[in-house]
Amino acid sequence: MRTHFVHELESVRMELIEMGETTISLLDEVIRAVGSPDSDAAERASEIESQTDHQHRMIHDHCLNLIARQAPVARDARLLTGILDAIVDLELIGDYAYEIICLKPPPNNRPPSQVSSQLSELGTKVRDLLSMAIELWRGGDAAGAPLVRSREAAVRTDCQTMDEKLGQLVAGPGDARVYLNLLFICKHFERIVRHAVCVADQAAAAAPVTRAE
Repeated sequence: MRTHFVHELESVRMELIEMGETTISLLDEVIRAVGSPDSDAAERASEIESQTDHQHRMIHDHCLNLIARQAPVARDARLLTGILDAIVDLELIGDYAYEIICLKPPPNNRPPSQVSSQLSELGTKVRDLLSMAIELWRGGDAAGAPLVRSREAAVRTDCQTMDEKLGQLVAGPGDARVYLNLLFICKHFERIVRHAVCVADQAAAAAPVTRAE
């Protein structure tokens, strides 16, 4: 019984990692969309976002089924609780990412290429932060969580700098709606960062400890 339960725990952990990888793929679409006028990005992003929703439901049900059948305690309980929390954050990241796709400027009314390039660079940093958080779940090591938190501060500073720059462009001449949408995109990137750090913290909390339980 214990061997089978351990196998199921590992299975649901891998399902979480797969959901994380799907969410990273969605962020890849976001980075491409804000950097270039890609008319297919919205359709691809919608398909990936739907996949994350399906994965969330599947993992949620799997965890609840294990809790109901096994009543896990200690490390096993921490793992399942961490997974349940992490999939909520991943689903929210997916929601924000899809909203970014919807907010991107149309091809005939795009901001200067320098602004688009800076937003893409910001998106890449956010994506890399989430990737680090997912790797913590893959490795089952709590030691990497502080590194994610240290990177968070730098990325959020970049978000705030970009936010200030876009705020000045909104107040200037031209189509303010474009830059207002870019402001929302920047805010969404910052929200994604917060959720990515939560995913990392949950991985650290669920990681095995050295003391006897």
